[in-house]
Amino acid sequence: MATDHNTTRSNRATSIGGGGGTTGMKSTLGLIKSGVNIALIILVVAAGADVYKMYDDHVNINLEDHVTDANFSLTPDKESIVGDIGFDIPKMGYFDKSIDVLIHLKILESDPTTEGDFTFEYTLGSGEKVYDKFELNNLDPVTKDKIDKGDPLDIEYTTTITVIYLGVTLDSTTSEIGTKVSTVQTA
Repeated sequence: MATDHNTTRSNRATSIGGGGGTTGMKSTLGLIKSGVNIALIILVVAAGADVYKMYDDHVNINLEDHVTDANFSLTPDKESIVGDIGFDIPKMGYFDKSIDVLIHLKILESDPTTEGDFTFEYTLGSGEKVYDKFELNNLDPVTKDKIDKGDPLDIEYTTTITVIYLGVTLDSTTSEIGTKVSTVQTA
């Protein structure tokens, strides 16, 4: 029986110069693809470890211990209430993170309700920062009457934080630190 050497199955060495130039390009692209995949895997593992560490730190740290009580006072012209609050929250996880802080203020027994929302950003682990941008203006008639009589004012404030991770606000991490009441003497 005769063997046919021109069939596709047996004809291995008949290619003349075809494909030798693309072999180097294929191997270079393959190396780049492998390098990108390895870098992506390392990034995902590092981010996962950081999120785990951040969660563990969050469980072990009582945030309320790292937020000072707010201080409020009546302005000299008795037309506004100003206040401040301090933060000294330690770093959580391995990478830098910040938090969006929302402070909601409300004068209790005001009618109509005098309230305001104030927001700012704090970088975790950056040391103590005092935010003094709280100012309630346009006080309601009931509050003005209390001020004129020298009665104290009770101000309720609620602190809510949301983690910002790699520039992305993580709404699922929003948590309320708590609601407290502070009394302002008006006399």
